[in-house]
Amino acid sequence: MKLLNIILTFSLVIVMASAVFGNYTHPPKDGVYTTSNGTLLGGRASEAWCSGLDPGRPGNTENAMSWDGTSLGAQWHVWGMAIDANGAVETARHFDVYGNGWIDYVTNYAGGQFWLSGSHLWGDGSTDYTGTITYYNVGARVNYIGWQPIGVTSNIFLTGVFDTCPSCSIEYAISNGLLIWRTGYPNPTPANYPPFLCNATSGELFDACCSVARILCTPISTESSTWGGIKALYR
Repeated sequence: MKLLNIILTFSLVIVMASAVFGNYTHPPKDGVYTTSNGTLLGGRASEAWCSGLDPGRPGNTENAMSWDGTSLGAQWHVWGMAIDANGAVETARHFDVYGNGWIDYVTNYAGGQFWLSGSHLWGDGSTDYTGTITYYNVGARVNYIGWQPIGVTSNIFLTGVFDTCPSCSIEYAISNGLLIWRTGYPNPTPANYPPFLCNATSGELFDACCSVARILCTPISTESSTWGGIKALYR
């Protein structure tokens, strides 16, 4: 009878663990993945002007995807980050008398989700990974000649947690996000860029290079609360 109780109790623990931990049997692999060594693809991004006709407005929303030269979003996808109520905040500027110079901005975004292909180095091919963005920040410098903006370079940093593995987190940094087109430019809209979100018909398009992603899973010990507790009950 005592042995039967142990078996039944241990079986219950296994069932409960399966229900609680879900997809923990296939967590993403810890590691640092970079474009510099080929373990991470660069990408392309759009920022939809959802609440106005210019950049930096609250509500403007980003959509970014990996780009391998032929396919968008085959390795990673980050989307739905909307500029918060503060909008783009100017932090510094410098101009000469001819209107040549720059303005720096910092912009915080709210919301957003991410997706990673389970077939890449961080997975085992059994499942893809989804998660929620917890922080998204962009520092941008707008360069001017003759008081006219002629280019934008951005540094982007985000953090997120995985849906099926709350103990797993991701940090993603992109340096040199380069503006390549925006509504009003005379040249045609480039092909093969992520679509504008929020049903917007205007916005900006960017190339993203020089990226680093760090994935870290913190082990959750169940020794004291599960098997350890069972052994104590039947000593």
